[in-house]
Amino acid sequence: MTRLSKTEQDNTQQSGVISHDEESIAISESSLLVPLTKSKKLAAIRKRSQSLQTVEINPVHSDEFPVPGLNKEVNKLLNDAREQINAKINEIMALYPPGKKNKMFTLRYGSPESIKQMNMKAIFTHLHIDKARKFALIENLDYFGNDTQSKKSGFSQ
Repeated sequence: MTRLSKTEQDNTQQSGVISHDEESIAISESSLLVPLTKSKKLAAIRKRSQSLQTVEINPVHSDEFPVPGLNKEVNKLLNDAREQINAKINEIMALYPPGKKNKMFTLRYGSPESIKQMNMKAIFTHLHIDKARKFALIENLDYFGNDTQSKKSGFSQ
């Protein structure tokens, strides 16, 4: 039986080699194959999840974007409708599992971008949102305040 010096025993235990002279077992910690800071895929996933969280946590308030050419009352109704639509979309997405929110919402209702291209009447019907008192003033506008009736009549001429 060979005796190892104190430094040799320490070296063998640090490298994960089991010393038969003692009854204790030393296991070294294995490091990751790629450090977290150098992995491009992990950085992309982290960046994507952080951007999604910031969008969900800090939605853009629609009051900041008044539509030119519309009076104050219509702008207020349009902003209120936008807030209702965003709240309803967030409420529906909250019901789905975290990793599948966008996919499941898109399968059921269509993408949020495609919904915003519809006129307000279609959006409110599609998302089952109650209409405001003076809803008739904005029912032919899309999410961004563009008149959808003029688009339809422009194609027929």
